[in-house]
Amino acid sequence: MNNPDLKSKKSVFLSILLGALIFSGCANDDYAIEKKYWQIKKQASNIVGNPHATPPNELERVVGALNQFSAQHPKSNLGLDADFSIANLYILKGEYNPGRQQLNKLIQKYEKSPELAAQATFLLGNSYELEEKWLSALEQYKKIMRDYPETIKGLEMPVYIAQHYKIKYEPDKMMAAYQEAINYYKAISAKHPVTPLSYNLDLLVAQCYGEMKEWTQAVNTLNAIMVTYNGKVRFEDVLLTLAGIYAQKLNNPAKAVEILNVLIKEYPKSKYAKTAKDIIKRLSEKQK
Repeated sequence: MNNPDLKSKKSVFLSILLGALIFSGCANDDYAIEKKYWQIKKQASNIVGNPHATPPNELERVVGALNQFSAQHPKSNLGLDADFSIANLYILKGEYNPGRQQLNKLIQKYEKSPELAAQATFLLGNSYELEEKWLSALEQYKKIMRDYPETIKGLEMPVYIAQHYKIKYEPDKMMAAYQEAINYYKAISAKHPVTPLSYNLDLLVAQCYGEMKEWTQAVNTLNAIMVTYNGKVRFEDVLLTLAGIYAQKLNNPAKAVEILNVLIKEYPKSKYAKTAKDIIKRLSEKQK
């Protein structure tokens, strides 16, 4: 299968598995337990390195060891890592049904931990993407948005879905997905007004408008952010983004220069101060 998009999905599982295995070494378990898991980790890493050349009996042997370790250490970070590693190994090997069975088991096992349940649901959706079953994948991603809206994955999903349509060159579906994302973020933000969460959600709304090339809406959103969160956060990033929109998208270099001067005045020690001065110089020269 030479589909580059599917290869990128496969890399999701690879990166999650490798990240989990690396993380396991930092857990606060005693040395004997950690050493035992390291030995299993080494065997799992061999499968990750060449999953399709791994004999089925070797996979089942490592899965059995991971299951046993998880059962013996259910409350440890390493036990958690083992649970997810089982699903990832199956799916990397192309054995989707047992991989999905494991993920469904994890969704139930970690139902009281929304972040973990959302992560398992996301991997479930990814497994369908690897099989080019987008509608089944989408069903899982929508489930994350519905059941775990304020988790990391819950907040990532709307843009993830829109980006899928962008990569697939389906502009109408992409635009509809970004509009859905905007509505989704605004609804959550309204439940948590003037909080760090709502601030980041409002930035995501501005980002979505930018992806839709609705620059006036993006500008209005960024200006509203500076009013709402005035005195609560620093606005260097927002000001620099606004200046970029005016200079590059709205063909208004004078307004861009005005905003950059505000950035320099309000945040003279900002890491963006020199960049802002350079941009002002460049824009000023173009206006001569």
